[in-house]
Amino acid sequence: MPRRPHHLARGILRNAGAMFLVGAFAKGAGLVIAILVARFLGPDAMGLYAILFSIAFLLETFISLGMSDSLVRDIAARPAESRALYLASLKLVLRVSLVPAAALVLAASIFGDDDATRASLLVIAAGTPVSAAFVVSQAALQGKERVLLLTWVSFLARVLSLVGLLFAFSHGANLAAAFGSRVLFQGACLAVYLAVLARDRQPSIDGHSTRSLLTRSVPFAMNKAIRELSVRLPSFVLPAVAGLAAAGIFDAANRLRSTLAMVMSASIVGLMPAFARSLAGSATDADGLVRYSIKYMCVAMSVLATAVALLSNWIIDLLYGVEFAGASRPLQILIWAQVVTAVDAVLQQAMLARGDVYPAVRHSAAGVLVQFAMILIGAALLGLAGAALAVLLGSLLTLALDLRFVVRKVTPIPIWRFAVAPLAAAAVIGTVMLFLDHKPIAIRLAAAVGTWTLTMALFRVLPRQELRFMMQLLKRGRERQPQTS
Repeated sequence: MPRRPHHLARGILRNAGAMFLVGAFAKGAGLVIAILVARFLGPDAMGLYAILFSIAFLLETFISLGMSDSLVRDIAARPAESRALYLASLKLVLRVSLVPAAALVLAASIFGDDDATRASLLVIAAGTPVSAAFVVSQAALQGKERVLLLTWVSFLARVLSLVGLLFAFSHGANLAAAFGSRVLFQGACLAVYLAVLARDRQPSIDGHSTRSLLTRSVPFAMNKAIRELSVRLPSFVLPAVAGLAAAGIFDAANRLRSTLAMVMSASIVGLMPAFARSLAGSATDADGLVRYSIKYMCVAMSVLATAVALLSNWIIDLLYGVEFAGASRPLQILIWAQVVTAVDAVLQQAMLARGDVYPAVRHSAAGVLVQFAMILIGAALLGLAGAALAVLLGSLLTLALDLRFVVRKVTPIPIWRFAVAPLAAAAVIGTVMLFLDHKPIAIRLAAAVGTWTLTMALFRVLPRQELRFMMQLLKRGRERQPQTS
């Protein structure tokens, strides 16, 4: 019997909300670990942590082979084959994980005089198969819609691992403890996941060969790996150009902007479809969905960026301490780069939904190459602010390529109204905030409000009909509130 529409919508919202919490726990815990490293070990250790964490994360992306995306889809579409799909995927990623694990052990032998680096590499090597099994098992449970289990297990394991890390650092542990905390989290989750998945007594069906699994998952893996590399690239380049301490300071800003952006992006994506359909006037208008998603993602992320730019000095000092004061300026630039990245994420979702994976990969790769070259030039000329500008320029190139493809191949959206105007308004606001960096907070706040008002009117980002629609939503919300309280 088919599910009723309101039951289906409720299930989608429940699943999306639960996976948002899982992602929020992950990003939040990553930020807490970075703060603990900065507070206990200092900027040099933070720079080393940025490099090694980027290696560990990219290895996890590589060994999972895109299963975190493809396995969810396959198990949800063919639940009768879930056990066979899971076991075949688990065996594949475990075999693949042995190669980087061996390479990490070999690399650890090179750093005989650096205890922290050697120990960290050995811990990452030991955790590589655990990461592989963790990613596949989590995807299998997500495909089975066991999202409540994922949420609670993730939360409890995060708390356990963070308490353990705090205890280790307070007793003089070195950087390896941070990676041990990550292995503890994934291992604790994996133990529960395996126990739950072992209850599946479905017969294992042959036919899920390595080739068939890779055919479905590799395009997703390529796109995800390149997108992640664009975020982690400064961690690899800056130590050679500016030193470990400077790389650690930059990573403090970069990690903060990605954490805040994830929370905002996930929240808006959950509301975007209904909002866009209402504005477009048709529940099946995919063009309207893309158009309004681009615009309102940009507006919402620009609001967040303005708040972070205003409070950047205070935020850095509160979280990391005075040693990381140099992260404030890069943060003010990187947070606007995240506005561009968030808008581009909407465009890439439209491309992936149509099956245009390889154009998305090409565009992301072009952005990474430009970012790499610009980091070398920008860091040499302008220091950490130049590296942040390089991230912004690389993101703008990827956005331009994706926007051009979407307009030509996916949906002919009016570029000025839905993309260029809101992005131009964001550029003006970001520039004003950057130039008023050293002014008192009252002046900067007044400038932010005035610039927002001026740019919204000048670029006509929010026409009257859209403002009227928003007011109607707020009015309906106030009318319903007494009934639900």
